[in-house]
Parts: sequence; structure tokens; C-alpha cells
Amino acid sequence: MRKESMEFLRQLLTTPSPSGYESPGQKVWCDYARKFADEVRTDAYGNAVAILNPSGDPVIMLDGHADELGLMIKHIDDKGFIWFQRIGGVDPALVRGKRVNIYSHGGVVRGVIGATAIHLQDRAKDPKAPKMHECFIDIGAKDAEDARKQVSVGDPITFVDDFEMLNENIGAARAFDNRVGTWSAIEALRIVSLSKTKPKCCVAACSSVQEEVGGAGAWMTAESLRPHAAIAIDVSHATDTPGIDVKQHGECKLGGGPTITLGREHHPALVKRLRDVAAKKKIDVQIEAFSLTGGTDAMTIYTKTGGIPSTVLGIPNRYMHTTVELLDMRDLQNAAELLAAFCLDVKKGERFMVKI
Repeated sequence: MRKESMEFLRQLLTTPSPSGYESPGQKVWCDYARKFADEVRTDAYGNAVAILNPSGDPVIMLDGHADELGLMIKHIDDKGFIWFQRIGGVDPALVRGKRVNIYSHGGVVRGVIGATAIHLQDRAKDPKAPKMHECFIDIGAKDAEDARKQVSVGDPITFVDDFEMLNENIGAARAFDNRVGTWSAIEALRIVSLSKTKPKCCVAACSSVQEEVGGAGAWMTAESLRPHAAIAIDVSHATDTPGIDVKQHGECKLGGGPTITLGREHHPALVKRLRDVAAKKKIDVQIEAFSLTGGTDAMTIYTKTGGIPSTVLGIPNRYMHTTVELLDMRDLQNAAELLAAFCLDVKKGERFMVKI
């Protein structure tokens, strides 16, 4: 991965962007996009779109979602302890003992999610994972008045864990899901913009908001763009770790290449073209059946405006929805290369249709 692209990825991953509060991360994305796109625009809720070759036909939407999981202050008690709710699919079993950043009116307030010492726990009872409303944040406040001077109900919260490379290829971060999708979309546009061959299509790289809380952002963008085809770029579960049954969840390996999914919203003509382009460019891909346990922006997009041919390009990710997600940078780079090659392969005026 080129140095500038890695630095852009690092900025995305270390900039807070919990669902509903994506603006800081969207600014990072838009600033980078303006170097390569013909046009960059945002809408009322902060969805960002970068356009290359605006007069091209068809319009190809490359969509990643900008939001990460987080927490939000729900209540401040008389002793100054802070109680919270989740933003998106945060596992309550994993939050105790974590440092957090609270984004308040006065700036960032550091706190910790309290964890009772093992010596003081009732060992006669079987230990159980806490429910979210049983966990609390300690900011060192002496009482409620002191706490309320620093933070307020509704303030968003992220975990402190940041991005780092474990070795030459494997990186760890609190939320690759799914800033790597927005990275791939604009990186593909960058590659296309520098190609000697001008694309016939209009490339619309998108950084959508609020996927983790329902996918509303991609819905808005699909309605405004009205693309002829859409590829959502998201993380996919790497199942090559202990305790995961591949007979139940399928086989997906870190470093095995991006994934192409079959079934349901995944349009067969679009899927075939992606597979053909990957074979032509000698980019390794992995094949998955559609997920029974989750959804992506493609689920939101494909039913809009009478039906938009859609699919997902997945980036294998270990430990999804934790603060220690792992990615192989080669999978990420190959995802961007495949998307760029696909856009350059699209013919003028082409439409993706199911043959009947």
C-alpha cells in the first residue's frame, strides 16, 4: 500500500465517527476525495459523495459506511457515575475495563468503564456477562454536579483503542467496520482517476452514515444518486479462528482476498462481472453465501428506485464488533484494485439485467 493511502487510512481509523456523529471522519474523507474527484458533495445528514466522470453512463455507486459503533450517555447519577446506552451492535460482555473518550461540549473527557475487582465479587454465584444498563463510566467526578460540568446526557462515546500494525500485513483497530469500506471506495476512484484509460461510467464513491443503526444513510444516497448499479464495500467475518464452525458460518480466511457473495440482494449479473474481472486481473477472491446473521448497505440500496442491481465486496475481518478487529492490508488493497478494474471494465450505457 502506498504511503499516502496508508496515512489516509490511519486518519480515518483514529478520527471518531459513531453513528449519528460522523462529521469529523467525513471531513477527513472529503478532504482526501477532493484531490482526485471532479466533484465532492454532502447532504443534510452528512452523507458524502465523490464523483468522477459525471457525464458517464452508467452511474456506478461504490458505497462504504462511515460510522463506527459507540456508546451514548443515558444518565448521570448522584455520585457522578455515568450510565450509557449502545450505538449499534456493541457486545456488553466486552465493555468493562475499557478506557473511553466522551465527546462533550468542552472537548474530550477521558473515562473508564468500571469493573469490580475479582477479589470483591461473589464467587458463590456463576459469573454472568453484564447487561449494558448495568455498566457505568467513571470520569473521576466527585459528585453529579462535578460530572455535569464536564459531560451531558446524549454525549457520544468511543473506545480509546486505536489503529496499529501488528506486523507487515496485519493491522488492528477498534472499528475497521467500516471505515475500510469508505477507504476502498475512494481509493478505487483514485486509481481510476489516474488510469490511462478513461472510464465510460460515472464513478460515485460514497461514504454513507448510520449503517450500524439501520442503513438510513445509504438509502438517502441511493435515492439522490439513482445509480444504475451499486457495490457496497463492507467487512466480512473471517472464520479462520478457534471456536467458529465453518459448516455453519462458511469459510473465509484473512489474507485470502476480498469476498464476493451470492444470493438474495446480490445481483447475479453484477456478481458474474466482478468474478470475471477478478479472474482477468488475477486478483484472488473468496466466495460466500449471503449472510443469515447480518446485513449491509446493499440490503438498503437494492430495493430503491424500482430496484438497483447491487452486491457486496467483503473485506475479511476477525473479531468484528470488538475493539481488536484484525485485517490483512493485502485484502484491503486488492478490494480497491478490483473495484477500480470493475469500473474501467464497464461499457458505455451498460445495464445489469437478469436474463429471463
